[in-house]
Amino acid sequence: MPRRPVQYDTLLRIRQLQEDLHAQSLAASRREVRRAQQQRAELMEERHDVLDTAGRRARENPVAGELRAYYQYERRLARLTDEKDAEVAQLGEVAEHKRGELEQAMKQRRIVERLRERRIEAYEAEVRREEQKASDETATTAAARSRSAVRSGASRKPNRSSAARP
Repeated sequence: MPRRPVQYDTLLRIRQLQEDLHAQSLAASRREVRRAQQQRAELMEERHDVLDTAGRRARENPVAGELRAYYQYERRLARLTDEKDAEVAQLGEVAEHKRGELEQAMKQRRIVERLRERRIEAYEAEVRREEQKASDETATTAAARSRSAVRSGASRKPNRSSAARP
């Protein structure tokens, strides 16, 4: 009886673990991108609020030093927003790279799965051949015994014509 193939089981588990690690890494990278996008949105909202406040102050009580401070703060928020845009782009590239790594890991796992499936199919075919061979041998043996029993039964029967004669 052939042995069940197990040589790909360990490799498949390793490939699955690698794929899981890459998936987790991609998820973490995408979370970082979303966090940076959220921070950028908050900066944009704060910048908008500062401009609204500066405009209101300019209409109500225009004090040059105070207005200058608002606009300086607005320019600082604009620089921070630009930096955050660059960070989002860089994190997006990292996430895209990690997505490529995940796709590669998935391909490698599928390759090992196919190899394993082929090996198992070959094993199952061999088992079926062995079972068919055993079944054929059993049938041949039974047929031979049946023929042998028929032959020995025919030679043991008394002949009627000789039994009728005294």
